[in-house]
Amino acid sequence: MDIERAVVDLAYAIRRAVRPHLGKAASKEVTGKASSGDESFAIDEVAEKAVAEFIAHHDLPVAYYTEERGLVECARPDYLLVIDPIDGTRPAMVGLEGAVVSIALASYSREACLRDVTFACVLELKEDRLLTASRGGNARMRYQDTDQPIRLTLVSELDKMSWSFDIAGRPMEYVAKVIGPMVDRSSLRGGVFVINSIAFSLTRLVTGQFDAVVDVSNRILRDHPELQKDFIEAGLGTVIGLFPYDIAAAVLIAEAAGCHVTDAYGNSLGDVPLLDTSETNIRSCVAASNPVLHEKLLAEINERMKSL
Repeated sequence: MDIERAVVDLAYAIRRAVRPHLGKAASKEVTGKASSGDESFAIDEVAEKAVAEFIAHHDLPVAYYTEERGLVECARPDYLLVIDPIDGTRPAMVGLEGAVVSIALASYSREACLRDVTFACVLELKEDRLLTASRGGNARMRYQDTDQPIRLTLVSELDKMSWSFDIAGRPMEYVAKVIGPMVDRSSLRGGVFVINSIAFSLTRLVTGQFDAVVDVSNRILRDHPELQKDFIEAGLGTVIGLFPYDIAAAVLIAEAAGCHVTDAYGNSLGDVPLLDTSETNIRSCVAASNPVLHEKLLAEINERMKSL
């Protein structure tokens, strides 16, 4: 089986398993902690089982990393899959659209970084929309088996942008000090959305629904380590943020589409180790559909960081 085709087929297998559980009360049962320290729910277990069964059934020569199980290796893997079977578990539990399957493919190496991802796939759980990209190629989008054009916006003003941020496990008091003024400026003339899935949010840049995506929480912690206690409290015992499995696929797709994606300092995310979910490897993200808006976002964040 062609490995890229297998990645797409795996994404659909996960979706088939998960779809009957979307919005169901039983899906919300807390079952433990993921390898990253995030909460794990019953619907996550369904998705994880689908991953293991598909890879075993097709005898794929892969090692794979998932949020719940960490790294699972076969005898002699050729490839590495970084899988978030449900990026957006909380939206999935209540049946909202903002949840996806996210899979990144790289040649096998325990030292692989985000820049080593060669193919990426993000499949929406509720809608029939598939986004893929290959390293050095273009992003592709299919909706109901029909190719769709990439639709990057040209909005370059902060007060007119439609954008998202995430607050799951982040101390809102400090996040609001940094992005609050941007929320106030854009909430009426643009649009502000709290989305608990970075892969869904980043691919909304590709669909033309969003102009920007921002997650500043890890920059706040890096610049102010004295706030670690507040982050641990918000994360129910663990620092929560953007882990490699959250961004591994969506960053390649967004960049292949022409978006500008960096951390909240303006640095590339290419050096993010794919298999490290320690606190030191959590990252921030600032993404925009065009370079002018991206530059303005970074300037605003740099200025607002002074408020801390």
